[in-house]
Amino acid sequence: MMSERDIVRGCKQGTQSAQRELFDRYSPHLMAVIYRYVGNDDDASDVLQDTFITVFSTIHHFNWEGEGSLKAWITRIAVNKSLNHLRRVKRLKVTTMPVESLGDTPDDDPIIEQNVNTIDVSTIMQMISELPDGYRTVFNLYCLDGYSHQEIAQQLGISEKTSSSQLARAKALLARKITAFINEQDYR
Repeated sequence: MMSERDIVRGCKQGTQSAQRELFDRYSPHLMAVIYRYVGNDDDASDVLQDTFITVFSTIHHFNWEGEGSLKAWITRIAVNKSLNHLRRVKRLKVTTMPVESLGDTPDDDPIIEQNVNTIDVSTIMQMISELPDGYRTVFNLYCLDGYSHQEIAQQLGISEKTSSSQLARAKALLARKITAFINEQDYR
């Protein structure tokens, strides 16, 4: 197995074995990231292809900075391609659901805290995928990909306050979904 540094060096030289190694090693991770944003297999496959086209055509600009830097770089490309896809298909909209309609679901809900670890990760990811596109996008960027509200605001062309508000709404909806799931499990 090639080191990350060797993959970069080989890809910069146009070596097919290095390109194949990069694709084989990182495509499952990238597909999972992309799917979190676009929400279906067909669109995720298209975005994955666009991601690798960009990776291979711009790899000569990439500066390897240590183990993990390649994965971080291609993940950023995948996130950007996902956001561009959502914009292109006009699914990336900041929705304006009144906060009052979400009800009170604090982050430290004891029912959720006691039971969330008993829920399968795929179930949680399914719940996240069911969030409205704008909420899901901000949630993914902030909670799963580690972007700040400032970075999200720049990426999406919204204010930091809107990003924060979208995150709060996403968390509230997700908390309601988790609570409903837990209550449903209790009745079985």
